[in-house]
Amino acid sequence: MAEIEIKNLGPIKEANLTLNKINVFIGPQSSGKSTISKIVSYCTWVEKDVATSQSLEKYENNVNHFKEHLEKYHKLNKYFLPDSYISYKSDVIEIECDANKFSIKWKSRYGYKRSKISYIPSERNMIILPEVRKVEFGDTNIRSFLFDWSDARKNYIKNEELPVLNLGVKYYYNENTDEDHIVKYQNGNSYDILLSNASSGLQSITPLIGMVDYLTNRIYKQEEPISFELNTRKRQVYQILLKEVILKEYYKNSKKTEEEQLDEIKEKMKTNNDEELNKLFEVVDNIVKILFSTQNSQFIIEEPEQNLFPETQRDLVYYLLEKCLDTEHRITITTHSPYILYALNNCMMGAVISDKLNEDEKKDFLSKNSWISPDKVNVFQIKDGILCSIKNPKTGTIDKHYFNGIMKEIMDEYIEMLSFYSGENDDEE
Repeated sequence: MAEIEIKNLGPIKEANLTLNKINVFIGPQSSGKSTISKIVSYCTWVEKDVATSQSLEKYENNVNHFKEHLEKYHKLNKYFLPDSYISYKSDVIEIECDANKFSIKWKSRYGYKRSKISYIPSERNMIILPEVRKVEFGDTNIRSFLFDWSDARKNYIKNEELPVLNLGVKYYYNENTDEDHIVKYQNGNSYDILLSNASSGLQSITPLIGMVDYLTNRIYKQEEPISFELNTRKRQVYQILLKEVILKEYYKNSKKTEEEQLDEIKEKMKTNNDEELNKLFEVVDNIVKILFSTQNSQFIIEEPEQNLFPETQRDLVYYLLEKCLDTEHRITITTHSPYILYALNNCMMGAVISDKLNEDEKKDFLSKNSWISPDKVNVFQIKDGILCSIKNPKTGTIDKHYFNGIMKEIMDEYIEMLSFYSGENDDEE
């Protein structure tokens, strides 16, 4: 688990949290939800960057690099104030950053498990625009999302379509025309339209479902393509580990030069009969495998409810949890929608009462495949720049007072108006 602390950055005055399997932030527009999610995304990416290069130098040699790249990548320019502060502490690294200072250090240099970090922005429906591929976005989260989507959609060609929840439609990508399609089969008939001609809800949910399916399913069933850059980094890390793990341990009391040690290692490996040396190489091979083979995915999703009917919002939450339930995947969500919270609450309550139900009784619940222990879920409200949990400490589910408060604000005005309504024209009961 990773701990994050943010102070006086953009709209955020104070936020302290320990990242969980599921993390949800709700609040009004411009309250700071995306600010927190972007810092979560960025810090986990920096952790990946240093772990898979086995070097802190890029950040140590330029104390402004962390802040400047965060501002550029996530469009947080001018969010930093004179008293801004970020702290990120995981099992692998510790980071501290304020307006004037920056520090980064190892906690467990070889303890990182490679994650695919996917930031899915609210602008995701831009994938329908053919001209978007010609736009230069620079090094930003939108550019990264578009690259990831380009990889993901190639898995959903004709006859390998992706079902979009239970909406009765499927998505596929036409390689020949470089177009995204929505197809529906009903009563022996079908229609096939461009995603750009589909509803705004489908334009929003399709790339979200596609990315989640690809990064929780397809990517682990096929050999990942390795880029030239990543292959170069892998070789460099192997050389670092050769010196830091093998030479330091094998020659810990030796006065031989590093060059002499390396020459001797090469000769010994030809015979392959040195048990101690073989074990050390196994250790290095295992470290490299964990660092460069994706072990899990981390999703940061902005406004999953975008343009969706409440019932579809519910089904989307159930889908996301079911996809990530029995794995090390992690989901962070920013939302305005109470329906997202209602659905999440169903999943937590289902886990709470699960032991009291038999299998037949469980079948009656739509959320049954998405039940998750409340211990694995964070739900925060951002109010006046302060992050606070809205979970009931006894049940672990979302506090009923939060939902009551939402409805009260809406209903109070109606009740006040109702007092002026005479009801003279009401039908007799």
